[in-house]
Amino acid sequence: MWWIRSDPCGMFSAILTLLLIIYAEFVTVKIILFPWYGLCKHVFLYSLFSLLAIICHSRAQFSDPGAVPKHLKQLQPFAPAPPAPSATSSADIVPQDANIPVEPRNPAPRVCKRCKVIKPYQAHHCSTCGRCIIRMDHHCPWVNNCVAIHNQKYFLLFLLYICVICIYSGTLLVLRFTYCINHIRQCTISTGQAVLAVVNFVEAVVFGLFVIVMMYDQLSAIFDNTPGIDALQNRHGVKRGKYESLVVVFGEPFSWRWFIPFAPTQHLRDEFDKECETLFPPPLLESDLDDQDHES
Repeated sequence: MWWIRSDPCGMFSAILTLLLIIYAEFVTVKIILFPWYGLCKHVFLYSLFSLLAIICHSRAQFSDPGAVPKHLKQLQPFAPAPPAPSATSSADIVPQDANIPVEPRNPAPRVCKRCKVIKPYQAHHCSTCGRCIIRMDHHCPWVNNCVAIHNQKYFLLFLLYICVICIYSGTLLVLRFTYCINHIRQCTISTGQAVLAVVNFVEAVVFGLFVIVMMYDQLSAIFDNTPGIDALQNRHGVKRGKYESLVVVFGEPFSWRWFIPFAPTQHLRDEFDKECETLFPPPLLESDLDDQDHES
């Protein structure tokens, strides 16, 4: 099982997250819903969303995010870098057709200086995990793990369900407070329960806003096809449609399976294997090189 134990701050944050979900479940169900509605549909719905949030959090935390295998070997020898063309013969060597790919200037594969494995083009080394991670977006202390190709779906679902239970709980608390103000004699809540409810309301507002911001950031990175760490390095992916970008993350076309934290699809596993074999960036076209020269 994948478990990061080298980061005490991350372990504390992950445990705190689960405790806050459980606390909100207790206050919302035990103090707000049961005395007010009894065993109603809201109890089952809220408990279901809380359970899904916990499962998604656990899967995001304890799943391999997409670490490059330690046994990754250089299967085929790589030719040395071709010599730079001379000024007199460049016109004969450089093709005139702008759509002909230009070969990489340095075909030697990268080797990570820290984990000592061949480093695919889409991999970044995470100092906390101690591994190179494929399509790494960032290392999140709240799940004590990297968010990458294999667990980004779990992370998105975790944010979604946390947002749902924050709005759900906050709405129920506001309705309950309003009822108690208008029917003070019929309100049986004690002072201690009122304090717990107020703390839960603050939690719902603060973490609800925080999660909405995180979800916006994640969706922006997905729609731009540029993980967070790539954006910091000014590396941008190829533009594609929003739906297509979500299909890449979830590993399958839209269906009810998107909302359940199932294991990565076979398509995602195949994409991971493909990324592990992709050691170089896509070849640049001559027109792209011309644009870069003009920009510089």
